[in-house]
Amino acid sequence: MSGIKIFLISFAVFFVPFLIPGFRGINSLIIQSEDTVPSIFTTISIIKDRTLYLDKYYVMMRGRYPHPDDKDFQKNLTPFYLRKVGGHYITAFPIITSILSVPVFTLPLVFGMPITWNNLALLNHLSGALIMALAGLFMFKTLREGFNLEEKKSVILTAVYLFATVNFAMISQAMWQHGTLQLFSILGIYFFLKHQKDQSAYIKMLLSGLFFGFAFLSRPTAGLPILLIELYLVFTNLHKTDNLFKSAVTFTLGLVVAASFFLWYNSVYYYDIQNQGYSNQLFRSWLSPFPVSFLGVWLSPSKGILIFSPVLFFSIYGFYLAIKGKIEKASLYKVFALIILLHTLVISLWKHWYGGWSFGYRMSSDVLPYFIFLMIPYINSAAFEKTKKLFFILLGLSVFIEIYGLFFFDGIWHAAYDLGYENTSWLWSVKDSQFLFDIRRVMVKLGLLISACPKCL
Repeated sequence: MSGIKIFLISFAVFFVPFLIPGFRGINSLIIQSEDTVPSIFTTISIIKDRTLYLDKYYVMMRGRYPHPDDKDFQKNLTPFYLRKVGGHYITAFPIITSILSVPVFTLPLVFGMPITWNNLALLNHLSGALIMALAGLFMFKTLREGFNLEEKKSVILTAVYLFATVNFAMISQAMWQHGTLQLFSILGIYFFLKHQKDQSAYIKMLLSGLFFGFAFLSRPTAGLPILLIELYLVFTNLHKTDNLFKSAVTFTLGLVVAASFFLWYNSVYYYDIQNQGYSNQLFRSWLSPFPVSFLGVWLSPSKGILIFSPVLFFSIYGFYLAIKGKIEKASLYKVFALIILLHTLVISLWKHWYGGWSFGYRMSSDVLPYFIFLMIPYINSAAFEKTKKLFFILLGLSVFIEIYGLFFFDGIWHAAYDLGYENTSWLWSVKDSQFLFDIRRVMVKLGLLISACPKCL
């Protein structure tokens, strides 16, 4: 199977359900989260107004997604997803996803598509699906060309990446920054591995640094992989100082190009880095109940990585095989494992480690490419042949969970049980988990139960 086929199939799987009238009858949530709303309108503003300012669309956004403490608009509070800078409203989140979505929005807007919520939801889904389908294409190319994995196994791991993780039910369904980060991270690794094969091709290191830089601009959590990849580069090339110097310089130059773009638009539109949305969270949001939150990132009945994608157990086993045996790129697999460990540790310290109103482990989706890379030692081992049946059972279960999420995630469970970050006991309840709550909702629809929860009508 070619990368283009993978792109087309995954795009269709991600996008077509949104077009089916019956699907909307089951899940009426046309925009998954207000977190994605400013990305939608920033794309529109870039095309129609040649600016990042969202003043023209502020009333429309606030009318549907007001500040939770100002739903009657009496306090004039700016919604959390926006910032007011110099009298203008601007997104509180990174703009890279909006820029990537410009080609998707351009033709409809040029030909006069009305700016309605239904039309914007369509473009929002279309953009999210395209970004994740592109990520799947380059995941396949990285597995084939970077890791020399045979085609069939590359297809299997790409399928795990696309359909057995929250990339299916969540990230591909809207203009989340996570999808853009994953796409650029995969491209960063792709060109990094290309350089490792031909260490005189320094343009590959420049491109690797450039894409990792834009991954960081998509979400700051991409900073950890950049640091660890640079350290790996240094320690594996200490005996080749000339190559190390040129590789490090070109990689850093790519980062500088991305950083220069950020400094430009930050100075023009945000004036000060403190006006960026994540800056005011840097010192005030480390309020989680660690280490309970760290366990929750992995095992919470309603948010855990291994609960929502049990097939990722084989990533852990792949890491075990990488450190146990003498395999090619063993040191790189250790770096990937460290990226996952540090990411989940850092996220677990943040108050919203569970990802707010979202399906599954959204906050940990940033490192999903590295989970897939860690499966390579497993799928290449004799253990794969011995445990193939279990692998495909867990793969099937993981895909089923994602299909379930695609149909059932509509925020109602959060409305019923979400107690916020100060009391996270609701994230550990099995009886009131997302899964069992939705079973009760079905039973209510079938007339077998009166109510799905105490708060439910």
